[in-house]
Amino acid sequence: MPSMMAAMFPIEFLQSKGQVTVIEEAFTQIRRILLDRPQKAIDDVEPGFYGHSVGHWEGDTLVVDTVGIKEEVRYQNAPHSKQLRIRERIRLVAPNILWNEITMEDPVTLEKPWTVTYAYRRMPDYTLLEQICEDNREYADEQGLQKIRIETAGR
Repeated sequence: MPSMMAAMFPIEFLQSKGQVTVIEEAFTQIRRILLDRPQKAIDDVEPGFYGHSVGHWEGDTLVVDTVGIKEEVRYQNAPHSKQLRIRERIRLVAPNILWNEITMEDPVTLEKPWTVTYAYRRMPDYTLLEQICEDNREYADEQGLQKIRIETAGR
């Protein structure tokens, strides 16, 4: 986080009671945004790759606050401290376009807030594929369809 939100591979947002779940096809990454809960103090969060995210709706905008990103996790190779806080504003800007404005703040390593915006295009007929990174067995066939090469012993 926030690299996951760059969506180099397809990404899916699922809203259920009390949570928005973000699933990225690459490596089947899963991020949970807990809704309508208070954010924990940074010192109370076990550091992780996706941090601890809480959010709430402001009209048609999902406002998310994330803390607890492991210090070795880098965005565009920029270092950060334990004090990193990531705020997102996620909203539809057109019927099939979702924007995510991401602002990173870190009083230890950043002189000022750093904001990036990602746009996601809805693909209504697409289903996320299982993405396996084991022995580099993935490939695309002649029609561009994703395949997995299965090797058996003795061949």
